[in-house]
Amino acid sequence: MINVLNSLLLLQQTDNELAVLENKSKDMPRRIEGIRLVAENKKKELSDHQHNIVELKKECKLFEVDLKETEEKIGHYSSQLYAAKTNDQYKAFLKEIENVKKEKSSIEDKLLDALENIETTEKEIKHLETEFSEIEKETQEKIVILQREEENIQNAVNERVAIRQNICEVIGKETLTIYERIRKNKGGLAVVKVDDVRCLGCLNPLPPQKLLEIQKNERIHFCEYCGRITVAQNNNTNNQ
Repeated sequence: MINVLNSLLLLQQTDNELAVLENKSKDMPRRIEGIRLVAENKKKELSDHQHNIVELKKECKLFEVDLKETEEKIGHYSSQLYAAKTNDQYKAFLKEIENVKKEKSSIEDKLLDALENIETTEKEIKHLETEFSEIEKETQEKIVILQREEENIQNAVNERVAIRQNICEVIGKETLTIYERIRKNKGGLAVVKVDDVRCLGCLNPLPPQKLLEIQKNERIHFCEYCGRITVAQNNNTNNQ
């Protein structure tokens, strides 16, 4: 019976380790996606700046066209100014020239702002290109590391699955059925040790006589509170 009890403890320990490994394996896609997302966000930031500079350059071309049109208007009104036949006509042309010059000044300010924005954006693009190149390289390196980790996890899972199969053969079908039922109902923990006072699964104190019987390792005992399989503290495994 000691062999069966030890095997139950070892089975529980193996299942605990499998649960941890499987959780790590399930979490791996999220971790990899998180790393990729950092690079994708930086790539999008770079793409947005590249799009912005294209729009800024288009805007500059439009300002240049508008500026040329105002210069032509000024030339046109200036020629008409000297051809004015009355004082009122002369004043009207002067007013038009003044208005167009104000318009020209406004366009020049906008063009200057756009050119400054282009210069700033170009600097930001160069910085982002360098940053993205470094992040992309780091991303690939980190993904390779995680893929190796995932491979190691799968190897560890396979090893423990093989160990589990061997343990199950020692335990026997009937006891294994009981174990699996308790494990399913108790959040994965079917086998627990007891100390000198209580069950270490639910922490409820057990009757002294019950504790003595468990210490004998003569048969399988169950905690009268949580229903888990209880094993003496001094059994030869590290499972708790």
